Amino acid sequence: MPHGAPDDSDVVKTGVVHRLDDLAEAVARRGSPNVWDRRGDVLFLTDFREGLGPFHTAFSGDGGGIALVTGHSRQGAYSIRLRAGSDDDHYAYLHLAFPFQDPSPVGLEFSFSVAEWTEHVRAEIVWYDGTNERVGLVAYNHTAHQLWYWIHPGEWAFLERTITLNECLRPEHTLKLVVDMATGEYARFMLDDRTYAVFKYPVHVVPDTRAPYWYFAIWQFGVAGHNPDCYIDNVIVTQNEPV
Repeated sequence: MPHGAPDDSDVVKTGVVHRLDDLAEAVARRGSPNVWDRRGDVLFLTDFREGLGPFHTAFSGDGGGIALVTGHSRQGAYSIRLRAGSDDDHYAYLHLAFPFQDPSPVGLEFSFSVAEWTEHVRAEIVWYDGTNERVGLVAYNHTAHQLWYWIHPGEWAFLERTITLNECLRPEHTLKLVVDMATGEYARFMLDDRTYAVFKYPVHVVPDTRAPYWYFAIWQFGVAGHNPDCYIDNVIVTQNEPV
């Protein structure tokens, strides 16, 4: 019996795209970055073989910067080095935007490294619906050894109070943040071997009437007076995540 279905099939149809069965393992074996958590329909993925083209970048502080580099990758030849500035707001970040989508549970996944003078690493999903701005944000604080997430009305809550990631020169850690755009709530967060169910906790929301727009951001903040490097690889954005 044949397996699978054409892209335009109505078999096992989802809300935004049509499902194509039976190819996930074959694609993974061909070198796809999508091998850590395969849930959700991929909207974007990169191992930076095409460079920094889709990303907006910015940094703050003396000595900071963003660069496409070799020798510090999770897979393939390339990764992105986020070097936080030593003063000012001492950060470096990647920003990725797409045309606005029909609301669904969406995910941001990436691999990263942690340096001695990394203060914290953030994963952020932000969207505007014409009425409000909503922000889903999780931060691993390397100096405090804690894991936080940002909830309404504008405050941090703990996911874990004591956690320490291994310091490394390659992006050996992987995280995935999933938020539900339809309900404005966190769905789950994954970090290496840990999974945190944060379902029904609201993301941060404030009034904002700008036109519908969304973006995904990856941040490294450094300890003041230092220029830590954080290497990023295998960035994946998904939609239609199971919740």
